[in-house]
Amino acid sequence: MSEGVSMETIFDHEPTAEELRYFAGPFSQADYLNGLSEEEAVKDLCRLFGMRGEVERALAYAEQIADRDYVRFTLYNGDLIAPTAAENNASRASSRSKAA
Repeated sequence: MSEGVSMETIFDHEPTAEELRYFAGPFSQADYLNGLSEEEAVKDLCRLFGMRGEVERALAYAEQIADRDYVRFTLYNGDLIAPTAAENNASRASSRSKAA
């Protein structure tokens, strides 16, 4: 992300402590944002609103995801927008910890 350029992230929507654990795990906001692509940010926003049960907002973010195969696969499987999305998806934090 370029300096001075701001993109919408989960932090613009007052995530709860539980939501932060899901998206960032033990990492800080700065660590979460470090290297975050716009596509990842939109996917996380879609998941966030899906987890909150705000289906219309989640679908609006799903429409912004460039990887349409990803959207079709995850929507068909109920992973992006489902009451149990937190249980169905591996968090970005767990993939970061494997890469660290």
